Amino acid sequence: MDSVEPKFLLIDEHDQVLGVCLDAEGLFVEPTESDEELTVEILGCLLAQRLRDYLEGSKRYRQRNALDSLWLRMLDAAGEPLVDFWAGDIIDWRSSRLDPERVDLVALWGLDSPLASARDVWECWRSARPDQPNQWAVYGPEGRRAWLTIVGRSRFQRAEGSDRPPGCVYHLDGTHVTDEAAFFLAIGEAINGPGGYFGWNLSALDDCLWGRFGARTPFTLIWSNSQVARKSLARTLEEAVDAPSFFEAIQTIFAEHDVDVVLR
Repeated sequence: MDSVEPKFLLIDEHDQVLGVCLDAEGLFVEPTESDEELTVEILGCLLAQRLRDYLEGSKRYRQRNALDSLWLRMLDAAGEPLVDFWAGDIIDWRSSRLDPERVDLVALWGLDSPLASARDVWECWRSARPDQPNQWAVYGPEGRRAWLTIVGRSRFQRAEGSDRPPGCVYHLDGTHVTDEAAFFLAIGEAINGPGGYFGWNLSALDDCLWGRFGARTPFTLIWSNSQVARKSLARTLEEAVDAPSFFEAIQTIFAEHDVDVVLR
């Protein structure tokens, strides 16, 4: 069992490791309107002394030494951090069914947990981070939104503090920009490479263009196959007759930040 690589870490609000865990059940949830509380079972955990003391302590001890915030950190196949999920209170714990030297924990769940329908996307990222552009293109709109969620929450690709200088030229492959999530995936890869982040909605795109996300304006963006997005991103943002489309709103944001967009 010692040779099995952990898939998760339990961490506190100060990024201190409280447990090293082999797996989790109930991580992916089905959408529900029920008020029933969801739980996740975190399996095969080697606990830091602080967490063990907390679990074994009296009610008074736990009140005095409260765990203010508990996070479940998903690791990729290389053991590197992928995404952190907020976990609620631990409501049960027992000797692990995977290894008697470890424990299984049950915690409240569901606040920001991934959907069951997106399991394939998450497992794709966990098994191997993107190393080629457009790996997301095989998914439909829902899968692309899940991919964008991972991109936005993954620490590894976020380029804060490492902008390339003004005047650079970036190439956006518009071949697969058939929905709004696809645009943000394509611009993220144009700026920061496969799996890269550069906004997840129009406001976030505007924020990224102020800097600290990989590129400093002014720069040039060469957008190939732009006719795909012009047709697909035609949703208007307001009800007025002359309201801009999503595609036009993108161009306005770029223009406001002195980005020269070359549509091809």
